[in-house]
Amino acid sequence: MALADISGYLDVLDSVRGFSYLENAREVLRSGEARCLGNPRSEPEYVKALYVIGASRIPVGDGCSHTLEELGVFDISVPGEMVFPSPLDFFERGKPTPLVRSRLQLPNGVRVWLKLEWYNPFSLSVKDRPAVEIISRLSRRVEKGSLVADATSSNFGVALSAVARLYGYRARVYLPGAAEEFGKLLPRLLGAQVIVDPEAPSTVHLLPRVMKDSKNEGFVHVNQFYNDANFEAHMRGTAREIFVQSRRGGLALRGVAGSLGTSGHMSAAAFYLQSVDPSIRAVLVQPAQGDSIPGIRRVETGMLWINMLDISYTLAEVTLEEAMEAVVEVARSDGLVIGPSGGAAVKALAKKAAEGDLEPGDYVVVVPDTGFKYLSLVQNALEGAGDSV
Repeated sequence: MALADISGYLDVLDSVRGFSYLENAREVLRSGEARCLGNPRSEPEYVKALYVIGASRIPVGDGCSHTLEELGVFDISVPGEMVFPSPLDFFERGKPTPLVRSRLQLPNGVRVWLKLEWYNPFSLSVKDRPAVEIISRLSRRVEKGSLVADATSSNFGVALSAVARLYGYRARVYLPGAAEEFGKLLPRLLGAQVIVDPEAPSTVHLLPRVMKDSKNEGFVHVNQFYNDANFEAHMRGTAREIFVQSRRGGLALRGVAGSLGTSGHMSAAAFYLQSVDPSIRAVLVQPAQGDSIPGIRRVETGMLWINMLDISYTLAEVTLEEAMEAVVEVARSDGLVIGPSGGAAVKALAKKAAEGDLEPGDYVVVVPDTGFKYLSLVQNALEGAGDSV
């Protein structure tokens, strides 16, 4: 019996197609242990399952098993000295992102915890996670100096621009005209090409153009919307961290709430946590019909993982006005300036709590980014509320 470093088997990840490995992931999470493998390379789906749930070690041998703790799933701790030899090391080891108890008072014993994803260093958003996972995998097969590109509403473009450069690639981002100004400016600061299409009503409407340009020009379209490395990054990162932090913090975890963009982070959070405990609720939020909230969209616009995976969830609709109301409420309750997508998730959870639809206990709201990026929306929200204190 032995525990082998999983980094020695990362080459098997790309040989696994589809989602069949998730049954192994769910089994390991639900039982709390993994069986030993005689030859890990002969079972790539099991190796990928362990990788995706955040294991750093593989059990090797016959007739044995090892716990999640022994596999390294719980090996998450920020170095006390907070000294990192490189930006990518900072990203990898500067985890987990904080989980903070909010002072918001919701009905029926619902306690709110905020998962602050703006502590990711490159885009100050949750989008750093898929950007690093996608580009790190790509680096094993694509020549340095190549051009990588994707459509983005803003945050992923910033993350892609930074991470691509760190791995030795050039980046290009495509944005709709309605994208936030930081999404148009910061990729340029990071050395990326920026193409803004004023005719595109949303990010997904840019995908045909990116695909066509990729074919004609020969660049790599990383495609955050359909690249499974997006979902897997959030399994290893966001979802796993919520699981570990809840255990370490003694939370009576009853649910998780968050917004839908590509659906990567919330599909992962729901799948991971419900694998551990099927009773965990997932409250997912989309913009109300005819409304627009930066960074998120409606399910019917096309989302891969939320529609493909065995996940139980409640879908709530929130207007931009309601989302910004929640941004103001959190700022004045907790002194934390969250972005509108985080505000939408807080508002969705508050609605469900008020309806008596949630059991008492602790609920984690994934806050994708900081409200410091959306000052015009903040100004509008304050003016709409009469700037009352």
